[in-house]
Amino acid sequence: MFENVGTYLQQLSDEKDISIELLKEVIASTMELALKKKYGNDINFHIHFDNKNNPTVYKGANVVEEVRDKNKEISLEEAKKLDQDINLGDEVLILVDQVEAFGRIESMVAKTTFFQKISDLEKNIIYNEFKRRENQLVNGYFQREHKGTIYINLGKTEGELQKKDQSPREHYTVGDRIRAYIYKVQGGKDDRTGKEIQTKILLTRTKPDFIKKLFELEIPEIADGTIEIKNVVRQPGLKIKVAVVSNKPEVDPIGACIGQKGIRIQSIIKEIEGEKIDVVKWSKDIREYIAEAITPAKPIRIIITDPEKKEAMIIIPDEQLSLALGKSGYNVKLASQLTGYYFDIKTETDIKENPELLKDIVPLNQIFSDTADETETPSEEPEVAEVFESNLYSLQGIDEAVIKTLIDNGINSIEELYNLSAEEIMEKTNLDKDTVDNLMLVMKDVVEIVESEDEYETTSEEVVEEIEVYECPNCGSSITEDMTKCPKCGIELSFE
Repeated sequence: MFENVGTYLQQLSDEKDISIELLKEVIASTMELALKKKYGNDINFHIHFDNKNNPTVYKGANVVEEVRDKNKEISLEEAKKLDQDINLGDEVLILVDQVEAFGRIESMVAKTTFFQKISDLEKNIIYNEFKRRENQLVNGYFQREHKGTIYINLGKTEGELQKKDQSPREHYTVGDRIRAYIYKVQGGKDDRTGKEIQTKILLTRTKPDFIKKLFELEIPEIADGTIEIKNVVRQPGLKIKVAVVSNKPEVDPIGACIGQKGIRIQSIIKEIEGEKIDVVKWSKDIREYIAEAITPAKPIRIIITDPEKKEAMIIIPDEQLSLALGKSGYNVKLASQLTGYYFDIKTETDIKENPELLKDIVPLNQIFSDTADETETPSEEPEVAEVFESNLYSLQGIDEAVIKTLIDNGINSIEELYNLSAEEIMEKTNLDKDTVDNLMLVMKDVVEIVESEDEYETTSEEVVEEIEVYECPNCGSSITEDMTKCPKCGIELSFE
């Protein structure tokens, strides 16, 4: 009756990726359940497997002098015919007539129970496998979409990419490859009821941990711990800010993340459909950290107005206000989230025209001096003022010494640099070829300077774009018409 069971178990093992030993345990427990349903729970059955994994059924019978129950007892005389060494009280195994032992009802019970146990076993294996892969990246393929949720084929099962975990930049069709981050695996047994919970694998492409894993994948120095990611903040579809620090003084964390000719950061940008990434250097000095976080704007002075409440005033050149705020205020909002400080953005003109803004904070004559305690960079010397005016400093990953060399040799803006060939730059500045090649690639790809036929505006146009700036009626912070909330106090705004 069971001659082909071993072959079937092997096929099932290959198909479901379940070990033969587990399947044999399921078969044995299923057959015992069906037999006990027919003969009673007080009878012992033993299932043995041969070298081809085909089962044989034996019934355990107690050796007695006088048999009262033929189902579970055997006389000593009959037992001796099976085993000469058997004694009273021993258990002897009797081969069961397997065809007669299983009736129609018992066969149905065994079949139903077997497939139910295989299904539960498969679910448990899938749950345990993906539970171990929680907080890791996974690759799959777009399978279907229902009510905004994308279901991704992960091979043995499917994962869910809910609407809130999708970037607005991304659109998929059936069969598209999707890389995502497993942030939660639901399943197992309910602690209260003991019932099985349906396995659900929740994926994301918007959470900061997804960006961290992409950096680990593309940047070996992060994977091996040489460079540490301190924080990641993101407005999905618009911008990402990543704070990094090197655990080895000789390793530049910004340069390592961007890579030679920008190849590393470009791999990450390609994965997130061109979303802009600001990689900034983390610092223990909060003023230095804030100055990095507000990039691409270059602040003149940063004043920590309330360390306990984590509030700071950032003073920037008038022409860089729109750059500091960013589109819809997201640059300053992300910088605030990155550092954990609330910002009050003021321009040079704001401070000079309204000295009461600094009442009880710092004397006005110290704000633009070289001796102020809260100095980030002095602004009275002509060459420093020139640094602030040049948008070359918005290029990430380029050493300031290189930018100063460009300015010293008459190349004062990205526009001027963009219109020069590599040979012309080397001739004017005496910079080496690798430095110039990296400079031009970073300028084009990271800062997104493109020609007129490209779909994005140039950085120079973004910097000089005229945005009318107002004061928040509640806290006095700088706001623009495209904001719906004040980035400092959070009050709802309306410009009607």
